[in-house]
Amino acid sequence: MSKKFQVVLFLSALLLSACGGGNYDTPPATTMQPPPDVMPADELVMQDVNRISSKQDFTLALATDGTVYSWGANYHGQLGIGSQQNTFTPSQILGLSSVRAVQAGANWGTALDKDGDVWAWGNNSVGQLGLSKVAFIAQPVKVQGISNVKAISNGAAHTLALHNDGTVWGWGNINVTNLNVPTAVANLSDVKAVAAGASFSVALRKDGTVWTWGRNGLGQLGTGSGFFSIQAMQVTGLSRVRAIAAGDYHVLALLEDGTVKSWGYNGSGQLGNGTLVAANRPVDVFGLTNIKAIAAGSYHSLAIRNDGSVLAWGEGYFGQLGNGGSDNRVLPTNVYWIYNAVAVSAGYGHSAVLQSDGRVSSFGLNVYGALGHPTSYKSNVPVDAVNVNGYGTMNFGTLPK
Repeated sequence: MSKKFQVVLFLSALLLSACGGGNYDTPPATTMQPPPDVMPADELVMQDVNRISSKQDFTLALATDGTVYSWGANYHGQLGIGSQQNTFTPSQILGLSSVRAVQAGANWGTALDKDGDVWAWGNNSVGQLGLSKVAFIAQPVKVQGISNVKAISNGAAHTLALHNDGTVWGWGNINVTNLNVPTAVANLSDVKAVAAGASFSVALRKDGTVWTWGRNGLGQLGTGSGFFSIQAMQVTGLSRVRAIAAGDYHVLALLEDGTVKSWGYNGSGQLGNGTLVAANRPVDVFGLTNIKAIAAGSYHSLAIRNDGSVLAWGEGYFGQLGNGGSDNRVLPTNVYWIYNAVAVSAGYGHSAVLQSDGRVSSFGLNVYGALGHPTSYKSNVPVDAVNVNGYGTMNFGTLPK
């Protein structure tokens, strides 16, 4: 693709997003209004847990100075670097500053800045960029129609945004509808965290309860049935939840006592309960205690202990469990050589870990450069993302304690 064509495409995308319209299902006018700004947005403080995100063969990383880097597959412009060229080493995404959180979707990315604005880039086939009638955009564009956002989550084809007033908004393939503008998507309030899966969504309320909605053929809503639900439903028997994570078809919930529950599809052992049987209600992830962070990939899961070590379970074919092997694990297993993890992310066939010294270590599939290392060989043990110049080790900085 020529540079001239890329510029024309990008300028056309900006014009289209300003003009509205599009080829997606349009929600009623009453739901297209932006969230009421009845209160000033809380200043977004950068947290390690929001600084690393992986999905379909690429990774986004947030440096402590608020700049964003990307590497890996780029066939839809999901790296945000103005081209569709795959990149095997970290590249800075220009046009982004003062960012406080990043999220990778299947083939697009989003960033949340300190003012509560959301930026998006990459594939837009079902409206997941919050824009209208645009195939893709290879550079970040601000999502219109929503502000005062304090958290974001990308799934396989949709984005969730948590507004400062505790309501949940979304765009892309929500349930069975494509929405190309931010729209209220759940009958919820007092929400403090959101997680997006493949055509289903999860919300954590401030009271520690978990609510789900969307597709449910594999029990991913955790409600005890396989019925689809447009309205958010509470996951019963689950309380005192501190954090949530959604894979393609399974969910993890970190409880206040440091243990982890899971539910949904389990064909690769991603529920971590010692079986390959799906669960439509929460089950215990075997043997996990003293956990401080979790991540759910397409078919595998990760967790960080309080001591900074990392555990992985589920699909391991590409080496995404980081334990030196390539077999599936139905129980948590230790990731090699990681002792100071502060954040983890799980993609389709690879995983990434942000360490307290600012390094990002990755393992798994690497055909398109998802490990941030100048080779195309997969690795079943952690390797560090190299410097932007292709040598040494990239350092994304350390947040103050």
